[in-house]
Formats: sequence, structure tokens, C-alpha cells
Amino acid sequence: MTKARFLCILIMILAVKISALPRVAYIGMSAALPGSGELALGKSARGMTLLTFDLISLSAFLGTQTQVDDLTKSFKQYALTHAGVPIKTDERYYQHIQQYISSKEFNRFQMLMARNYFLIYQYNPDGYSEYIAANTYGEDESWNWDSDEHFRKYRKLRTNRQKAKMYNNLSLGILLLNRAVSVIDTAILSANPNKASNVYFSPHGEDGIMINCKIDF
Repeated sequence: MTKARFLCILIMILAVKISALPRVAYIGMSAALPGSGELALGKSARGMTLLTFDLISLSAFLGTQTQVDDLTKSFKQYALTHAGVPIKTDERYYQHIQQYISSKEFNRFQMLMARNYFLIYQYNPDGYSEYIAANTYGEDESWNWDSDEHFRKYRKLRTNRQKAKMYNNLSLGILLLNRAVSVIDTAILSANPNKASNVYFSPHGEDGIMINCKIDF
């Protein structure tokens, strides 16, 4: 049985009001699949809206995750080909490669900063040596971009990956928020199915979102 067919069967089952379940079951259904608790309580329009919104968000999350993975592989392979760096998992390492055209330039900057602080300001040769050992790259991690064009292209790949990651995180946040709304909505509905209620979003401040609950007494 395909996932699409299974989902269709699940929606058909939930479209019929289920009144014999304990309250916690409806809430658990909404936490797992937003809208399912509402469908089981007979609120078909509201349940289908939340379910559809969740499927769209899930599709966006999976799509952007694939983009993030592909772009991550791309910029790592690009750095290996045009800067001679080993493929690593350390994000900080790839950030340094994005900022400095060679490891020598990076090391030179670190030595300058350390000299000013540890030798001139504090006169702490031991501290200077420890800092240099911990914050510079050796030959096994060295890099040197073969052209400015490739250096700029790498930064573009990194920027595209960061944008994809941002949208991926946004999609994940929407998935979690949709579950929170459905759980709150189902908790209210299951407590008193005959009382009219509505849970919805509204802007809050410049960058915030407020969850509102309207109950008619």
C-alpha cells in the first residue's frame, strides 16, 4: 500500500465522527497529525484545513531539506576541487574557507591578533603559543583558492545553502506551530463539543505571531 493511498484511507476514516475515544486520544491524534483530532470530533472543515496546511508544510520541509543536503555536498566538493581542502564536517572550518582565500592568510591574521593581545598587551608567551596551536591550521587542513572567481562561486554556494537552511527551519517551525494549534483546538473541542470555539493566528509586534482562542459562551 502506497503512502498516498494510506493517507486517503486515514482521512476517510477520520471524516466520520468518532465519539467513543477518551479525550487524551483526540489530543494525541492532533499532536501526531494536525486536523485528525478535529475530524474525529466531527469538525470536518476545520480538520481538513489543518491537515492540508500540514501536508503543504511537510512537503516544503522535505523539499528544502533535500536542497540543504545537495548544496552542502556541492560546496564541500567544490572546495575540495578548487581549494584542495579535505572534506570535513566542521561547519566552522568551511566558514573560514569562505572568509579567507588561503589558510596562510587566515593563520597570518590569527597570529597578528594573538601577538597584539598576548605579547604586546599582556606579555604572555605561553598564552600566545597555546592560542596559535588551537586557532591556526596545519598543512593537513590547509587551503588555497586557485582563483578569485572560484572563491566567489564558493561563497555563492554557501549563501544559497544558508538560504535553503533558513527556509527549512521555517518549514519545521510551521509544522510544530500547526501541531500546537491543533492540540489546543482539540483540547477545547473535546472538553465541550457543543461549545463553539475557534483557534487562529494573528500578528504580534513586528516579528511575532500570537495564537488566539475564541470561545462563544
